[in-house]
Amino acid sequence: MEKTRVNLLEYLRSKTQVDLDTFDVSAVNQFGQLVDCTSNQYQYYTELLKPHRKAILQKTLQVTSTLQDSFTGVPFEELAVEVGAVLLAHEMLPTFSGNVHVMANPSYAFSKEKTVEAAKRYYRLFALISPSFSTARIVIKVSATWEGLQACRELHALGIKTLGTCLFTMEQAVLAGEAGCVSISPFVNELRIMIDPEHKDPEPLLDICVQAQRWYERKSIPTKVKACATVGVEQIIKLAGVAAFTIEPDDLRTLQSTHWDAKDIEKMCLFATENCAQETVEYGSYIDDEAKFRADFARADEGKAQRKLIEAIGIFSGYQVKAEALIRDARVSGSAY
Repeated sequence: MEKTRVNLLEYLRSKTQVDLDTFDVSAVNQFGQLVDCTSNQYQYYTELLKPHRKAILQKTLQVTSTLQDSFTGVPFEELAVEVGAVLLAHEMLPTFSGNVHVMANPSYAFSKEKTVEAAKRYYRLFALISPSFSTARIVIKVSATWEGLQACRELHALGIKTLGTCLFTMEQAVLAGEAGCVSISPFVNELRIMIDPEHKDPEPLLDICVQAQRWYERKSIPTKVKACATVGVEQIIKLAGVAAFTIEPDDLRTLQSTHWDAKDIEKMCLFATENCAQETVEYGSYIDDEAKFRADFARADEGKAQRKLIEAIGIFSGYQVKAEALIRDARVSGSAY
């Protein structure tokens, strides 16, 4: 019997919303129209660091200097990282048709109040720097701690969209849905893969995407599952059918250039009815029960989830520090001018 070969990127598009995970403007238009565009502190730092991006670093310093008096109490370097993120987001506009995701300072992962302030500040910065960009298309990425998700609850009440990131358990997914997050990003692999490509996660969390999506559907919760932090195209194809997928340019290029047999692909897909295990675990409400959430989350995956969360926040916070140091050095030396 003749096999039917299909292009992996086109197959994925037929099953899942495909989003671009970069603020590298050189990726614009390489993959056709994508839906959302996402970012984080690693991307702000690496983009502003590139020698050929000196102009955007210069503009970041100039705009921050102009706006600093409007944001009293916020250190120049911290504000500049956020200004840089907004400027980079503006450059990416031709790449996508949906929402842009910017990450609240991960150093505030355990402060509801500071996370809320950071999110509101992003909204003000977009209005000042890119007034033609609709605030309805801005999503703030917030670490899925108890404090972070309570911040999402408050932001939801203010009409500010949020995504719960650094998510490793159903407990976090349940609370994120209750808090009104428009989406969550389960990390299929430990975030360590971002800084150590040789690292292999012994227990990638493919099932959490299926479980969370089925939970939201069963409870009629509008929160979307946006899978991320995968390794290789096989993990991506296994998750075809997830509501959305955040994919880096290198993986998109591989998908774009690869063809597999259609029947083999269908057998791999965890969202296919015959491959999808029935979820029998029930979860109670966490939104007003901090003690229960903390206890259940601490026990999840024998405590491994808590370690992964702390590690992920630490990695993102490290790049926040690096980005601020880059701004500080450029400002002092005038090297960006």
